[in-house]
Amino acid sequence: MVMLDRQITLRQELVQNINSEIRQIEQDIVWNSQRIGLLEADLIALKEEYGRLIYESYKNRSAHGKLMYIFSSEDFNQAYYRLKVMQQYASVRKTQAQAIEQTRLELEQANEDLRINRKKKEKLAGVKLSENEQLARDKEEREKTLVGLKSQEQTLRKKQRDQEAEKQKLNQAIQRIIDDEIKSSREKNNGKYELTPEGKIEAVNFEKGKAKLPWPVQRGVVTGKYGKQAHPFLPGITIDNKGIDITTDPGSPITAIFEGEVTKVFSITGAGLNIIITHGAYKSVYTNLRDLKVKAGDRVTARQVLGTCLTEGEKTICHLEIWQVNATGGTPLDPLNWLAPK
Repeated sequence: MVMLDRQITLRQELVQNINSEIRQIEQDIVWNSQRIGLLEADLIALKEEYGRLIYESYKNRSAHGKLMYIFSSEDFNQAYYRLKVMQQYASVRKTQAQAIEQTRLELEQANEDLRINRKKKEKLAGVKLSENEQLARDKEEREKTLVGLKSQEQTLRKKQRDQEAEKQKLNQAIQRIIDDEIKSSREKNNGKYELTPEGKIEAVNFEKGKAKLPWPVQRGVVTGKYGKQAHPFLPGITIDNKGIDITTDPGSPITAIFEGEVTKVFSITGAGLNIIITHGAYKSVYTNLRDLKVKAGDRVTARQVLGTCLTEGEKTICHLEIWQVNATGGTPLDPLNWLAPK
């Protein structure tokens, strides 16, 4: 259901983007049409002016006539002036011819742009129609799925309670591990909680990677966000997620988001195998795994394979949590603030 809702949302966003592109293309078409009209008017005016220049040139085509025009001047200054006028006249004709050719080329390009924009619009209109049809089918499927889920509401509520119990066990296990580490540190440091020099460096490096860390799966969609939220289809139920759920492909490898030491490997009934990796004052938690490739005490690098995501029924969900540890205990953080944007 969550995946279907996500799919509908993405398709709606796609249709909105297509509508925006079509509107932009329509504006381009209007602008090009106006530009073509102006260029055509310019071309007509330029040709008329050029025609007048050609006609005047024809009337004065005789070289003898041009010389007589110059030699009939009253003085040298007038002769020089008439010579310059004739030279400028020839230059104007040349410039006018070039302007006509340039305008003609611009008009051809504007017409080509118009043709391309119209083809783009036709193509996008076809895509939009297809997406709208698929969106309608998705919504119809959602309604059918919702009806089916409502008929199984009691079973689903029990399953949700079981999942919340599993999460509670996981949270308790994480808190115990954190408490043990704090106690051990205090015993070694005269009652004070303190990271080792290596741990301090690793924590600083982890912080530098905020919003840049690699995802634990190569492909996937976030179907469970961090924090307290209403259940997507069971009224009256609030989910308190300490991390994020990523629905991925069956058999997907789960990889470490940062280098560190595997602090703990443990299992919880219904939640598969679980791994906690320590990165100085931070911990990353990976649940719902099988076929582990690491064990407690191992040093791992970023993107190193930890195991395979467990598939239950038709769902393959990787659960990731990030915790920050200080002298008073552990605090869960939103992993989406730490992972690189997709």
